[in-house]
Amino acid sequence: MCHEMEKIYREGMESGELKAKKETALSMAEEGMDVKKIARLVKVIEDDIQKWIDENMCVAK
Repeated sequence: MCHEMEKIYREGMESGELKAKKETALSMAEEGMDVKKIARLVKVIEDDIQKWIDENMCVAK
């Protein structure tokens, strides 16, 4: 049981970290920062950064 709880906790932490990275990346993009630089700084691949930006643009319209 302890092993399963640890797995659930770890998955929650990873989800929260990804959410924080996404928010940071979107803020950087709003400031006009290049996708390549954002990806390097938040340590997420460029394709994911671009996808987040595109999704955010659709919501904003």
